[in-house]
Amino acid sequence: MSDAKMTPLGRKIAAAILGTTLLALALSFLLNALPMIHAYRQEGVDKARSLAELMAASLAAPVDFDDPEAAAENLRTLSLNPVVLGAAVYLGDGTAFAAYGAPPPFAALAGPGVSTALSSLTVAAAVPSGNKGCMVALTVSLAGQWDFLESYLISGAVILLGVFVISLKLAGRVRRRLGDPLRELTEVVGDISGSRDYSRRVEYRSNDELGVLVAEFNAMLGRIEDRDARLNRHREMLEQRVEERTLQLKVKQLELLKNNRQLYSEIQRRAQAEMIREEVERINRHDLKSGLSLVIGYPELLLQQGDLSAEQIKLIKRIRAAGYRMLDMIRNHLDMFKMEKGVYALNRLPIDLVQTLCDLEEELAPQLTSGGVRLAIRLDDRDVVGDETFTVSGEGPLLRTMCRNLVQNAIEASRAGDEVAVILAHDHAGRPCLTVTNPTPVPAEIRERFFEKYVTHGKENGTGLGTYFAALIARTHGADITMNTGDETGTTLRITFRR
Repeated sequence: MSDAKMTPLGRKIAAAILGTTLLALALSFLLNALPMIHAYRQEGVDKARSLAELMAASLAAPVDFDDPEAAAENLRTLSLNPVVLGAAVYLGDGTAFAAYGAPPPFAALAGPGVSTALSSLTVAAAVPSGNKGCMVALTVSLAGQWDFLESYLISGAVILLGVFVISLKLAGRVRRRLGDPLRELTEVVGDISGSRDYSRRVEYRSNDELGVLVAEFNAMLGRIEDRDARLNRHREMLEQRVEERTLQLKVKQLELLKNNRQLYSEIQRRAQAEMIREEVERINRHDLKSGLSLVIGYPELLLQQGDLSAEQIKLIKRIRAAGYRMLDMIRNHLDMFKMEKGVYALNRLPIDLVQTLCDLEEELAPQLTSGGVRLAIRLDDRDVVGDETFTVSGEGPLLRTMCRNLVQNAIEASRAGDEVAVILAHDHAGRPCLTVTNPTPVPAEIRERFFEKYVTHGKENGTGLGTYFAALIARTHGADITMNTGDETGTTLRITFRR
């Protein structure tokens, strides 16, 4: 048992009885005081409102006849009521017509009605006169509530004192009847706890709860004796099992060390393979860029030399566009990784989306022709002719890639005779919006994962990266991208740029 000073349970019971009784009585006084104070204040409000309405009726004639002295005389009759601190008559424009005592300022009035404070209230009533908005305002003191509360608390304190004396005597009798047997039981339990002699028993008999407690305590001592005997018998067996398990644990530790060494070797091997893969990709990108310089450079030379027909110029421009598209794909491989990691440094410039989409229309012409699909580019519900502008803030190559991926995805999903519409407009908040629609709904299997990586359906050579990269570019620009699809409405992709 602890050597700390012990507080007898009988004393705690007596304290609980006293505390509960006094707390309940104090709460009852408080709960009775609150409604009485509320009733007092409500009665003051009702009286003040009636007085204000009475004064408003008596002031109608002085206001109509523009007689401030008569109005002031009427207000001075309020001196017969000691709780009225002040009053005033205000015209519709806020001018004080007459006043008495310390009236409330016009700025504090919000129209006819009552406003209360801790020790006062202000009541305003409309004067039934020809002057629209004229009203009388009164300030009434509520200081009497504190005198009432003080007398109530004094009487409550006297009652609390009397109840405390009576409860103290009753608690003392209860403490003696319960505390003495408990103290005797505690002394015996302390002796048993110090000597660890569980063969001892407590000698106490009674027909109450303490008697039941002592009987159960003696039975518990018997069970502890029996438990100690069984524990001694099992101790040697447990020691032997511990030795066996220790040996098994050492064997497992050796196996774990071996597996850890193998895992470390595998991690090193994979890290080296990843490093080699990244180096190969870097070399491949470098070699691809070197080869593309010819694909991009020679069309430029041919266009500069001239003497080409319109069809030849058109075909050479398509070759050049294809080269630039492949160059963008090589560059975008690294940009995608940076955007996924959130470390891409965006170089914002004003970009004309009309020019970008017109260039894409020329670039995607072979695909549109072979698929029998028509591409419509509209600006504010009108087909563009090429000399319009629709400017957004962003990085040109990335926005071109985003538009190409969305438009190309819509073309590939369309059937012969369908129309893919690209609409440029501003929403109700003035933000620029790019919308791509096609009549074919997105398959139900991928609607919930449309913008996720490697999600594709029904495309023989689809990678599932087009819409993913487009969404990644849009979010990097701080734009919102959404997709709505249905069997009757088709598919609509909408990108909303920030202003």
